[in-house]
Amino acid sequence: MTRTAASGSLVLGEIAGATELVGAIVQRIADGALSDGDRLPSSRALAEQAGVSRGTVVRAFDELAAAGFIVAQHGSGTRISDGAAVAARAGARTRGVAPTPSTPDPAPRQGRSPRDLRPGIPDAALIDERAWRRAVRAAAGGMAGVNPWEEPSPTLVAALSGHLRRHRGIADAQPLLFDSSRSAVAALYAAFVDASPGRSAVVHIEDPGYRGALLMARDQGLDVRFHAADPDGLSTAALGDDPAIVFTTPAHQYPLGHRMSVERRVALAEWAGRTGSLVIEDDYDGEFRYGVAPLPALVTLPGAADHVAYVGTSSKSLAPDLRVAWCVPPAGLRRPVERWLAVHRRGPSALPADALGEYIRTGAMDRHLARAARVYSDRRMRLVTVLGEHCPELVVTGVEAGLHLCVLLPGHDDEAVVGALSERDWRTRSLSSQCAAEPVPGLVLSYARLHGRDADAFGASLREVLTGLALPTR
Repeated sequence: MTRTAASGSLVLGEIAGATELVGAIVQRIADGALSDGDRLPSSRALAEQAGVSRGTVVRAFDELAAAGFIVAQHGSGTRISDGAAVAARAGARTRGVAPTPSTPDPAPRQGRSPRDLRPGIPDAALIDERAWRRAVRAAAGGMAGVNPWEEPSPTLVAALSGHLRRHRGIADAQPLLFDSSRSAVAALYAAFVDASPGRSAVVHIEDPGYRGALLMARDQGLDVRFHAADPDGLSTAALGDDPAIVFTTPAHQYPLGHRMSVERRVALAEWAGRTGSLVIEDDYDGEFRYGVAPLPALVTLPGAADHVAYVGTSSKSLAPDLRVAWCVPPAGLRRPVERWLAVHRRGPSALPADALGEYIRTGAMDRHLARAARVYSDRRMRLVTVLGEHCPELVVTGVEAGLHLCVLLPGHDDEAVVGALSERDWRTRSLSSQCAAEPVPGLVLSYARLHGRDADAFGASLREVLTGLALPTR
């Protein structure tokens, strides 16, 4: 039997806003006053009880649902999710998760090597297989009579609109669907060039940076300008006053992992508006952050939507094999991007797109992201800890968000380090391989599939390799 939360059992002290209400509910779950399956009061009733507006309660519910603590079902009200009590008692919270050794580390699936630390591949073993199978069955059942020439997957478009609002603060988004983020970037490049006839298109890219953006720019013959990656993000002082394209990964710079500061975000959006430029915001793994407050997506800043294109993908949150990505272009470029899609036919396949839409619509995606964030946070801290124990002299960057971090190796040949680690059965990626203008030695390491029993082994292997390569030569 479902238990309804008793009146007065939710609020701790004075509630001033959504953040306090979220904290009070999670604390009540941790204390045992609320249990898995308990039904919460309606947003209207809880607003009266807490002395806040109904909108405040709705925002709190959205945050709790996104983190997996509650689930709303049509006709059944809002309930505490299964597993919420365990998560709350383990220290999980909605705004970042404190790493704790109590987080269970699921066993790796057969055929998945936990010794592969190359970035770009999440742990598919964290996906709720039953929920995903239900989503696939629902998608397959709805495909009869579908016209393949129509816009793909309105189910996913609608689900993504709500997902982007809850997780990234993007209101009223109508995303266009692609088979990869590279295709989305290529379409945006082409759309900007088409809108600026007779002008040589310049693309500003951070170095080291995402190689896919560079390859797409060179494929279209664009003039690429490189800028050394800065811990605070790209500075507009180096961009000039002419219209141009800027490609950036502000939530978790690839590959160094820096988060662009609020000041640089605002300055970049203002620069784009002043110069008539296009900023491509690749939010490839922005849904994962650890112990830090979320920074606003560039596209959500005042006036930015007219000049910032938002690109996202399922490849980091679920699996690359889905081949589903999305783009929210500025209104002025939407038609050119749609034409590019129609000509190049680079949209996703219907079945995985519809399945992903169902997965998001039913709340399974929010629950998955909450669970994955807890596990990835634990794995991240394990890797950071062993690096500090075995290689305390090394600088580690990019630990606040995403699924990878970067280890700087000044004075080392990072390709030689990668080769030596490979001989010890560790697959890694060199930082210099992600550089175009100025090579920077280091390692780009994913912790998404690094299980606890292997973290210490990797730290020891890296220490052995660095010690061996540092031996003086005659």
